[in-house]
Amino acid sequence: MKKLIIPAIAALAMSTSLAWSADVSGVIKSIDANAHQITLDDGKTYTVDQSVKLTDFKAGDKVMVSAEVQNGKNMANKVTKAAG
Repeated sequence: MKKLIIPAIAALAMSTSLAWSADVSGVIKSIDANAHQITLDDGKTYTVDQSVKLTDFKAGDKVMVSAEVQNGKNMANKVTKAAG
């Protein structure tokens, strides 16, 4: 019985640390270049990967954000301008 419980507990602990990822579309409401963050029109703020040049974007741009939650924070690893 112990042989089954320990691996089950380990698997449960590892699964709770996994991040979800999603593509989110929206309009940039504001950009904080110092914190390297963008806020979309839905009110969510994303910390953007340093490889993304925030100078390519401005408030009002429609964007697609590839994001995941890490340690309770919205992290964006890719931001692209959306059509329209």
